[in-house]
Amino acid sequence: APALDALMQAHPGISIELVLSDAYVDLAGQGMDVAVRLGELKDSSLNAVRLASNHRVVCAAPSYLAKHAAPQVPRDLLCHNCLLMRFGAGVDREWSFMQAGKRSSVVVNGNRIANDGSLVRQWCLQGYGIALKSYWDIQEDLAEGRLVALLDSYTTAPSAVHAVYQSGASISKRVRAVIDTLTQAFKVKSDSISTR
Repeated sequence: APALDALMQAHPGISIELVLSDAYVDLAGQGMDVAVRLGELKDSSLNAVRLASNHRVVCAAPSYLAKHAAPQVPRDLLCHNCLLMRFGAGVDREWSFMQAGKRSSVVVNGNRIANDGSLVRQWCLQGYGIALKSYWDIQEDLAEGRLVALLDSYTTAPSAVHAVYQSGASISKRVRAVIDTLTQAFKVKSDSISTR
């Protein structure tokens, strides 16, 4: 949002309707020009510009860990209440990990599911369970000790972040301006994370 605010100040003729949703959005069907998507792109009819790479972190609040032993290996998550995200019709129950070049997955369960990442973060901060969150969403919580990263010897597969827009003969100036702004904003964000 701050990057788009700066774009609008530089180009007062641009108007923006920002729709914030963790659900899949049909650009053509809903009259949208640009979407930012995290993860594997499934619709090959769209043009895509890669903005960044992001990874997710298994985390919990200190209050949750005061009552429950921290998981040491991914299979330990089966004994925990996991806070789950719904993406469209599916719930993200399969959490995948890498260690020493080997991939493993565990299918987790929990008593709270939401289609809003900020709500899952709030539940995690309140100590209701363990979450798998984007590092960007929780980096300040980790730095301030409000959340604790778990399973540090395991990594999650990085997810690509793309700006997508409808295919066509040419890209409009306003869509190009939005994509250029997002590209620069994500580059600055990625650079600041890599220097920490």
